[in-house]
Amino acid sequence: MKKRILRKIFWATALVLLLSVVVCFLVIYGVTYFSKYTAIEKNIPAYNERIKSASGIEELRDAVVGGEGLMYVGVLSSDGTLIVSNSTLSEDDFAVKDIEFTKKVRENGSVTRLEKIYSDRETMVIVYVSIENSQLDENGYVVVAYGMDMNFNDLYFWLAVGGCIAVWIIIALITYAIFTKYIKGEVVPLEKVQIMLENFNKGNYKPVNYEAEYTEINNIVDNINMAAERLSNTMSDLKYEQSKTKFIIENVAQGIIALNAQNTIIISNDVVAEIFNTKANIVGVKAEYLIKDKKVLAEIEKAVESGENATAGEIEVNDKYYRVDCRIVGDGIFEEIKGIKYFLLITDVTSEANMAKVRSEFFFNASHELKSPLTAIMGFSELMADGGLSKENLRKCAGDIHESSKRMAALIDKMITLGKLDSAKYAEKTIEDVDVRKIADEVLRRLKIIADSIGVEMSVEGNATLRGDANQIYTLLSNLVSNAIKYNKENGKVTVSLSESETEVAISVEDSGIGIAKKDIPRLCERFYRVSSAHSKTSLDSNGLGLSIVKQIVDDCNAQLAIESEVGKGSKFTITFKR
Repeated sequence: MKKRILRKIFWATALVLLLSVVVCFLVIYGVTYFSKYTAIEKNIPAYNERIKSASGIEELRDAVVGGEGLMYVGVLSSDGTLIVSNSTLSEDDFAVKDIEFTKKVRENGSVTRLEKIYSDRETMVIVYVSIENSQLDENGYVVVAYGMDMNFNDLYFWLAVGGCIAVWIIIALITYAIFTKYIKGEVVPLEKVQIMLENFNKGNYKPVNYEAEYTEINNIVDNINMAAERLSNTMSDLKYEQSKTKFIIENVAQGIIALNAQNTIIISNDVVAEIFNTKANIVGVKAEYLIKDKKVLAEIEKAVESGENATAGEIEVNDKYYRVDCRIVGDGIFEEIKGIKYFLLITDVTSEANMAKVRSEFFFNASHELKSPLTAIMGFSELMADGGLSKENLRKCAGDIHESSKRMAALIDKMITLGKLDSAKYAEKTIEDVDVRKIADEVLRRLKIIADSIGVEMSVEGNATLRGDANQIYTLLSNLVSNAIKYNKENGKVTVSLSESETEVAISVEDSGIGIAKKDIPRLCERFYRVSSAHSKTSLDSNGLGLSIVKQIVDDCNAQLAIESEVGKGSKFTITFKR
């Protein structure tokens, strides 16, 4: 930059000086011209009188030769032919042989020209004057040319011009040296400021440390340094806020989409790409590209038109359910965000939807399951109320009522257990070291009467201790052993096996019963799902809730359930808990 400034200053100075030389030359030229013209005008009257009174060539020659010797005098006829002159100029060398020109001189009285009369003379200032003299020319007038050399070939003239040029060169060099001395020091901070501004564009806001000679330049540098510091702080804060906002947006569980007034997507987070299983860049596309449900789109449009936040509805994507909430950008925190009209928040409500579905199915199945024994109780009790039954039929009705009530009681107990387990997800549990062997022994003791009634032998092998809720472990084992007895054979076996390692605890309940078909295994843990109980030897029919309770406990404990079974050979249920 410094070299460019110096070059510009040098050439500007040189141009000014050159123009000065030209002006000086023109001044010298003009002064010379007017001095010659003035000298000619001074001598013209005397020559005019003598030429006007001359009656012949001899008198004319005497009139021309006399007077100022430095001035050229030539007398022309009316047609421009040279008659006589005070020099060696011949007629062939004379430049004026134009009758039209002499007429012009006569009309104007005089004409001044700057020209060469003949080739070997210097340029002259020539004044042509018309003089009345009928004796010298038949047309009654002659034209006299008075001239003086401009002396452009004069040594002094060119010395003056050469001196001007020399002075011009010296002044140019001195000016360049002076500017080099001062600008060299003062351009340095400007160069550094230029570098700093270039660094600004690259995101580098380092200040310039320089002290210049002039206060004005120091003030400029100080102001730029302060601007750099403020800009650096602002950019740091902005980057922090951007990073924080990006982190929040990318780590929330909800999908976030920002759209403009044309329903075009401006911003979206990674959760949106995961929800809609798309790797394409969706910025710039319409909302309809992702949301296909027309009712939801209509609700979004209605919310945008009204300017009020609203829940647009639920959409189903890849067997999952999502709630779509519309948030309008109004006079709040987002009012300065150019282009964003509203946000769509997409929340996964699959668990809630499934829970509602399960709850609906549960109450439907529960009411169906309760209806059968309740109908039997009502029917038998009505028969008993009418009277007329024999003692034997009366005992039979009472027995059926008892069995139906036991069935209802068992079903209600299971339903209560499931309700407690559902509530336990949101309630605090008693977590402690649980002696699984002790709980297993207690379960077998309570179920021994039922097992003995069909000749089923029960046993516990191994020991284990785990961190958990004792009530949940008891419920889990009670249901597994109860099912193992219920679906066993006469003189069958039920074995509870316990094992533990540094990373896990395993509980297995194995029976030698009727087994389960492979097609039924995937659905065993569904609520109210029952495999045919035709081979069950117990008096209690299955209500399809026992394994649902087991699965609920397994999920709540982050454990794993494995089922192995073969029809006619028995089943094995293994639950693995992580330590």
